[in-house]
Amino acid sequence: MPRWAVLCLTWANSLGSGVLWSGVPFVTEREYGFTERENLLLALAESVIYLVVALASGPVLRRMGARFGVTPRAWMAAVLCVQGLSSLLVLAGPAGTVAAACILSAVGAALWPVVESYVSSGRHGGEMRRAIAVFNVTWMSATAGSLLLMAPLVAVGHASWSLLAMLPVSGCSLVLLRWFPAAPATHADEHAHAHIAPQYPYLLRATRFVVPTSYVLISVLGPVLPFIMRDLAMDDAWKTPLASVWMVARVLTVVVLGTLHFWHGRWATLAAALLLLGGGFAAVAFAPGIPMLLVGLAAFGAGHGVVYFAGLYYAMAVGGAEVDAGGRFEALIGAGYVVGPLAGLVAGATAGGLVGATLGAAAIGLVPAVFPYLAWRRKAAEAAAAAAR
Repeated sequence: MPRWAVLCLTWANSLGSGVLWSGVPFVTEREYGFTERENLLLALAESVIYLVVALASGPVLRRMGARFGVTPRAWMAAVLCVQGLSSLLVLAGPAGTVAAACILSAVGAALWPVVESYVSSGRHGGEMRRAIAVFNVTWMSATAGSLLLMAPLVAVGHASWSLLAMLPVSGCSLVLLRWFPAAPATHADEHAHAHIAPQYPYLLRATRFVVPTSYVLISVLGPVLPFIMRDLAMDDAWKTPLASVWMVARVLTVVVLGTLHFWHGRWATLAAALLLLGGGFAAVAFAPGIPMLLVGLAAFGAGHGVVYFAGLYYAMAVGGAEVDAGGRFEALIGAGYVVGPLAGLVAGATAGGLVGATLGAAAIGLVPAVFPYLAWRRKAAEAAAAAAR
């Protein structure tokens, strides 16, 4: 299939994802007077829905294919129709906006595992890494741009109208499906395993803890950042552009990872990413001035770029680029988004308490990631001993 088709679909629908996860809190707070607690509860509901649907998408699609002959392309068409129609619910006011946000969360969880399968299927090794890099740059640039595109509507008090953009986005996406094959190309051939290093399954297991932990931090960064900027006496006109620094750094990082080859299969890559991610978050949370804030945001974005790229690459390489592999990866993201709002609710939604609760949750979440590394070290040592005999 032509790569441009899947990339155009990805970019357009990622605008909607950016509005959903980053823009809806502005809508509910500014237009409907939601409190921080109410926004956190809405984020929690969206996240639980995303987690459940992402886990179920692969099995449900497989059963529907076996029983009714539903293809992945037909599944995407149905999901896009639901997406477009549900965006109209925002016209019903606060209740409609909440319902639309929850439905759009389910839509994203059902859509992205299939899109990721189309992106990676039939590709291995360097070709797969390049395809994932282009995919990452596409969706990350769209989510960063969505907030800028929302700005005029936010200024005039009609930010909720931004969700209506999902109607034409869905219509254009349905047209793009004309260039999609009925199902992604098969990935499981005799050459696939040649590109999977022995440590890949262990790295995959580690990223299953690292990826959701990164999204715990992301789900907290958004609510906390406005208060940090306020305390630094930052001019309102600069807040949104400077807040996007971490997204820009993330895009630049995946561009680098897509062109270089030294990072994959190395445990040091994940370790460096975690240092950037955690250090960047701490630098942002406790920044004494704007320069340190920007350094922290850049480090945070770079760390997340590595974590996301590595997590998706190992998931698709080991998982055979199947919808189930993408579904499990998206479920990890949903799990991180669930824990973040929970930390906020436990901490009472205060900036200091939220940061402390988040760092604690992140530390606990990363502990299990050490065990796959230790298991790999034992296996490598046993192999070396056997070779020496």
